[in-house]
Amino acid sequence: MKTILFLLFCTVLGVVGCENQSDSKTETWWINSAKIDCVGVGPMSCLQIQRGSEIDPEGWEFFYSDIQGFDYEPGNIYQIKLKITDKEAPIPADASSQNYELVEILSKEQDPALRLTNIWKVTKVGGLENPTGFKNKEALTFEFDASKKTYVGNMGCNSIRGAIKENDGEKLVLGPGAATMMACPDMAPEQAISEALINTHGYKLENNQLYLLNEAGETLMTFQAVD
Repeated sequence: MKTILFLLFCTVLGVVGCENQSDSKTETWWINSAKIDCVGVGPMSCLQIQRGSEIDPEGWEFFYSDIQGFDYEPGNIYQIKLKITDKEAPIPADASSQNYELVEILSKEQDPALRLTNIWKVTKVGGLENPTGFKNKEALTFEFDASKKTYVGNMGCNSIRGAIKENDGEKLVLGPGAATMMACPDMAPEQAISEALINTHGYKLENNQLYLLNEAGETLMTFQAVD
């Protein structure tokens, strides 16, 4: 009788072990180089993740939870292996139903796209050197934010704000942007800057200088880093 009870006990333990094992799975994720403002239970910063063997520039999605054992450092793109386990009930209404635990960091590389992030002073565009604002006569500056994929700048007469559509560290495509509508006696800097932004297809960085390039690799506009 004792032998039978012992065998039954072992069988139950085996079933429970199998059930617990079936409740967990292992996945491979990419983690983007910057967190993004998001709204979960309240305003927060979210990791950007995606699954798959290769990164899709348009495939990032918000991740609202934490990964146990993962020491995230901004500026790096990670590929990680993690274990996902279902939580036991009861689960709070505002909590994830799963636990996420780091198994292994498969790769960690600096994101070259983030080099664009800075405040830049326009030093040359369309044959004009060191153009200044029409009213204040101060240097024209642009701020590029590779994490948020935005840019904002002063074109001399009007300001402009737009989206960075593509940026991989070399290729760069900018959205047309929204500009103020003021008219000034001298619109030459603004026209040159607008044309340069529209025709930008790439960029390079050398000695704290940023060069926006056209499709043929020719320089359209040159900037100097402000900070």
